[in-house]
Amino acid sequence: MTIHKKTTRLWLVAILFAPLTMVACGGSGSGDSNSSSSSSSSSSSSGSSSSSSSSNTSSSGDVDTLTASVSLGDCDDTDEMTAIACAANAFLATLDSDELATAQLDYADAEARTTWSNLPTGGVPRNGLGFGVMSDESKTAVLVLAKAALSDAGYEDMIAAMAADQYLNDLGANGYGKDLYYVAIFGYPGTDSRWMLQIGGHHLAFNITYLSGEGYPFPHHIGSEPKGTFVVDSNEYSTLDNEADAFLAMFDSLSASELDYAYLDGQSFSDVLVGPDNGSGEMPDDYPSGSDRGGILVSDLSSAQQALVTEAIASFVDDYSQAVADGLIADYTSDAAFAETYIAWAGSQSSGVDVDVSGTYMRIDGPRVWIEIACQGGVVIRSQTHFHTVFRDKTLDYGNDL
Repeated sequence: MTIHKKTTRLWLVAILFAPLTMVACGGSGSGDSNSSSSSSSSSSSSGSSSSSSSSNTSSSGDVDTLTASVSLGDCDDTDEMTAIACAANAFLATLDSDELATAQLDYADAEARTTWSNLPTGGVPRNGLGFGVMSDESKTAVLVLAKAALSDAGYEDMIAAMAADQYLNDLGANGYGKDLYYVAIFGYPGTDSRWMLQIGGHHLAFNITYLSGEGYPFPHHIGSEPKGTFVVDSNEYSTLDNEADAFLAMFDSLSASELDYAYLDGQSFSDVLVGPDNGSGEMPDDYPSGSDRGGILVSDLSSAQQALVTEAIASFVDDYSQAVADGLIADYTSDAAFAETYIAWAGSQSSGVDVDVSGTYMRIDGPRVWIEIACQGGVVIRSQTHFHTVFRDKTLDYGNDL
């Protein structure tokens, strides 16, 4: 089956965490040069619980995370926010007291809520309970929760990211695998409460804040190694193909002069600019501003080109439930928003916008929306590049409720 310049925030080199040869996104034996999360994010504040491991532990049950078929069942509701809260509480109800203490954390712990990473979990532990130690009942319940919180495309992206990590494990790379992903719930799920869902692991960070029945699905990070289509246990997956294709179509629509104008001259990016918040407990404040923003203004493009910008934005926003995504698309793509939105790229001008060239970088920079795609050299698969992406909202990350 097919499942479908200025770097002010570095994704800290992983060699700081242990005397290994790994750097950037890599486990042992990796050699990337730029990675996420400072050492302070390795441990969240006292109100949080982290339970990740660098070993490739498998749960003893029969539920395969990658291929399990789940439905909302008793939580199927025409109101999506009700369904999501129902699924979250159903997951919590499957846990024993020790598991519950690990999985359900204090919403007031802003440091823990801002702790997430692109790195393997051996370098930066994640909040919450690991897939690899869950019972079949709990694992099924958390997949139902993901199904409720995400769109079909978002669920496929999550499964594909986990499958990609299993692919690296199957190649013999240490510190990777489908069981090394974690789920944390901050607060008490409900349509009238303040709570947060975190699903994270290597190359995956969903941080969805719910405030009285409104969802705020950012910061959002997905990476991909391998890039493109790959096979795990006879099943075919692909990670970030839709997002990359949408961004490439957007830049391919530009004339030579427009493409040159969109180029971030003198700037280079080995990774995304506004990456993990490293347990800061605060909103980031290092977005480019004023003349430093760079790129070409979307309102100066043709209607057909603007439609491609909308599609590129939607390729990220549409990972989430319709109740969350529809309002964001409208806000991000209004005439007023496009009058302040820039698209920009960096990398080799002779190669153009080429995702197979390390250092190629693309972004959408609006008054609120911020999306980046950075192409790095492979860490385990050295013969190809891999993606890091981030989708953020400059004013509403974490629901602006830290």
